[in-house]
Amino acid sequence: MNQKIIGFHVDHEHHWVAELECGHAQHVRHDPPWTTREWVTTAPGRDGKLGTELNCKRCDDAARAVATAVVAASKKIFLDRYVQAGLSGLCADGRIEVALGALDSLPLDLIFEKALKPAEPN
Repeated sequence: MNQKIIGFHVDHEHHWVAELECGHAQHVRHDPPWTTREWVTTAPGRDGKLGTELNCKRCDDAARAVATAVVAASKKIFLDRYVQAGLSGLCADGRIEVALGALDSLPLDLIFEKALKPAEPN
């Protein structure tokens, strides 16, 4: 997910790190021949990159985690309600209608919170 660069700082190993609008940070090393970012070595070069976008891998990971959690929760509630509706005697069309209606009750705030919660240390 692209995020704008709003600032820079140097990490404990003296590498330049871009501060992104999402609150995450990303290294922007000049490390030839693997990475050529000469602009990072000067203040005018860094200033010229303020407002440009970088792909934030942490935002990508968070978006993927949320999407995966929503799909899993949707499948679970749909199947649970479909089975319950069948046990109550509804026909296939009625079961599908009940199961689809159940998707409106997904606790999205709770799903997002759980999906974005940092992993517990072992």
